[in-house]
Amino acid sequence: MGLFSHREAVRLPGRDIHNHLLPGVDDGFRRSADSLEAIRKLAEAGCREFVFTPHKNPEIYETDEALLRERYAAFVEKIPAEWGVKTALAAEYMVVKDFEERAADPELLTYADGSILIEMSYYYASENLEQTVFELEMAGRKPILAHPERYIYMADRLSDFDRLADRGCRFQMNWMSLTGTYGEGSMQILRYLLENDMYSFICTDLHSLHQLDSIFAIRLDRKLARAVETVLAKY
Repeated sequence: MGLFSHREAVRLPGRDIHNHLLPGVDDGFRRSADSLEAIRKLAEAGCREFVFTPHKNPEIYETDEALLRERYAAFVEKIPAEWGVKTALAAEYMVVKDFEERAADPELLTYADGSILIEMSYYYASENLEQTVFELEMAGRKPILAHPERYIYMADRLSDFDRLADRGCRFQMNWMSLTGTYGEGSMQILRYLLENDMYSFICTDLHSLHQLDSIFAIRLDRKLARAVETVLAKY
């Protein structure tokens, strides 16, 4: 049976560090009610720790860190205490031109350990990615590249991932990528990173309730399921 035939349901980890559950700030959830329903369903499935990571791209969204903190504080008050969930706020930063100049900016929304989630365009690589990774490392912030398997243009330059890893960059997979939704180029990258034990996290990158239903419906063959468990055991 092929490596990516589906048989076993996925086991979501207890913590999701990449999602767009904070409503009304990017292309993710628009309504608080839908965000709350998603959080409830995830909590029932065993995922009870969430780090909200809204997009931070000055070329598209006019949301600064102060506004995101304000929206976060207002939204978490709506989460029922009896659900037993924990939340925190970070952000998914697009590596735009000169972003590396913000590497030491104290206003950056990072994870509790100082790590920071970064991304590139789905259409072209950020020319300053390696410099950004270097500057973040120098500033004591461990970069995590979101969904590298989505950057299909990287399928013919897989060694670039090795170079990024050597510089201290970690990689985060999306659950939906396991379904082959994004094409063979995406699967080629995913296989490479998975088989070389280069993923550190698997996250929902959740934007909608429909997407959550698709994640719950994922079925993996035994070999892939074991590989996924190896990643989940890291955190």
